[in-house]
Amino acid sequence: GRGTSTTYQGMSAEDKRLNHYKPRLLLINGQQHGGRNIYLQIDVSLPKLLYGNNLQEVCDQDFKPLVLKLRDVLLEMGIKVSPKVLANAPIVRYHSCKNIILPKGVATQYVVSNVAKINFGARSGNGHTDYLNGGHCARFHYNDYEIAVYDKIADIKQMQFSPKRSVDEETHRDIQNIDVGKLGNLQVLRLEVRLNNSKVLRRKLAKVGFMFEEGNPITFCDVFNSKIARKLNAHYWKQICEAGRQIYFLQDSSESMLLNLGDAKLLKKLEFIGMAKVIDDCGAPYVKRLIAKNATALKLFSLVKHYEPNNKTLMKIFGNIGKQLVANDVIVLPTETSTSQENSEETLMTQDSAQNVLENLKTENNIRN
Repeated sequence: GRGTSTTYQGMSAEDKRLNHYKPRLLLINGQQHGGRNIYLQIDVSLPKLLYGNNLQEVCDQDFKPLVLKLRDVLLEMGIKVSPKVLANAPIVRYHSCKNIILPKGVATQYVVSNVAKINFGARSGNGHTDYLNGGHCARFHYNDYEIAVYDKIADIKQMQFSPKRSVDEETHRDIQNIDVGKLGNLQVLRLEVRLNNSKVLRRKLAKVGFMFEEGNPITFCDVFNSKIARKLNAHYWKQICEAGRQIYFLQDSSESMLLNLGDAKLLKKLEFIGMAKVIDDCGAPYVKRLIAKNATALKLFSLVKHYEPNNKTLMKIFGNIGKQLVANDVIVLPTETSTSQENSEETLMTQDSAQNVLENLKTENNIRN
């Protein structure tokens, strides 16, 4: 009749035992584009498909190997589809992710805990902040998208105990073919921009300068582009840095605050220091909800905007993360013999556009040759 029927296929118990990653498939018989069709949705983590984990990163050069790998894995699952069809498949959900190796002496949890204190939800009436899993994730959630900042190594370790509590949103989040013990004290911060439908994807890409013709779907080869990932990630981290003015001043001592507030009345200075204490303990989102539209508190937040901290440590850390996101270097994991953070390396790989690689995917014969 007029209903919709769905069928699922995912990894078997044997696949999980062997760490043989496969995407999650959803076959749908229903209405699409004004008519009744049968279509397949593929929920896939591209780094896991190629490397068995999502700590190692993919780059533009990986587009052809990924399409071929996806074709082969789908064939194992009983689905025969050409690489060209996969490359031109419409995208209905898109996660732009970046792993950032923090410098020696900077703990990932220190960054995450401070991000969680930011009142980022003020940018939208339906936004809220979550601080999850013992403090290794800060997540800003909206109706159709969210931004997550979390400790990637801690999240992988969490999967070993309870995959359902992992921040990783992938269907097969427990698949991580990597020995974190060999990474030593590597501190890896992960930023994820999760765009949860095709409309918000088109809107957010336009916001960062990537316009796609209305009426035509945005495809896999369109978004498999390091420039898009860099722009999205850098855009949202810049917003986090701007909102961070609410917390940068927390690094100053009470004495510094008293001196920096200059000619303000003593009572105002003491109120400012008291609010700083509450923000430090509970975060700016809590303070905003607590004070609502209290006139005195609004004046204090206005002071925060113009306050110039003496201690710029956190500001510099946030700024350096932003620079790494703009550079968008591909993370190369340490080898088995390089277990310390000093031996970890980041390598900038030569990038080729997925659109250019697509030219080599025109026929099955070309692929096999």
